Amino acid sequence: STPPPGGQTVLDTDEVSRALSGVDGMAEFWHHIVVDEDEARSAETTPARLRVVADHAGYLVGHRDEWLALSWLDDLAEQLSVMRRLSRRGVRRIRTGIACDYGCPGHLVSPLGSAADRHDDALVCDRCGRRVPYSTWSRWPRARVTYVTAEHAARLVGTTVEAVWQRARRGRWRRVGTGRDVRYHIDDVRGAPSTAAS
Repeated sequence: STPPPGGQTVLDTDEVSRALSGVDGMAEFWHHIVVDEDEARSAETTPARLRVVADHAGYLVGHRDEWLALSWLDDLAEQLSVMRRLSRRGVRRIRTGIACDYGCPGHLVSPLGSAADRHDDALVCDRCGRRVPYSTWSRWPRARVTYVTAEHAARLVGTTVEAVWQRARRGRWRRVGTGRDVRYHIDDVRGAPSTAAS
C-alpha cells in the first residue's frame, strides 16, 4: 500500500536513523576490540572510532580468530550496502540509449536528483558503473532529435505546456509515450504557429 501524505518522510527519517545507529554500534564494537587487543588509541565519537578501526583494519582481517575476521568483513559489507541504497534514494536515472563501450552489456544513464545531490554531469553505466565525464560526452556528435517533450515544445513555440497539449490534440501531432512521458514529433511542433509571431 502507499503511505499516507507525509508518511514517506517519517519512514525515510526512521530508516536513516536506524542505519546511522547501526554504524554507531558497529564502530563502537570494533573500536573496543582494537583498543583492547591491538593497543589502539581510544576515541569518543563515531567518526574518530571509525578512523581508529580503519588504521587497524589489517589486524582485524588477519585476526587469529577466523570467525571474528569474517564477521568484520560481513559487518562492512552490510553497512556499505545499506549506505549505498540510502544514498541513491530520490535519484532518477534517465536512459540515454548509448551502449557502454568496454565490452560491458550495460547502457549509459544520466542520474538526476535535486541540484544539491548532483556533484557533476557525468554519464554512468548502469552495469559496470563506468563514468563518462561531461568534458568527454559533450564533444560527442549529436543525433538528430525526432521527438521532444511537451516542456521543450512549449519553449520552441513560445507558449504553455497546456497549450501544447491542446494544439497536439487538435493538430493530431505524432507522438510517443503516454501521460507525463509523452513526446511530440519535432516537425509537428515546428509547423505549429508561434505565439510570438501572432
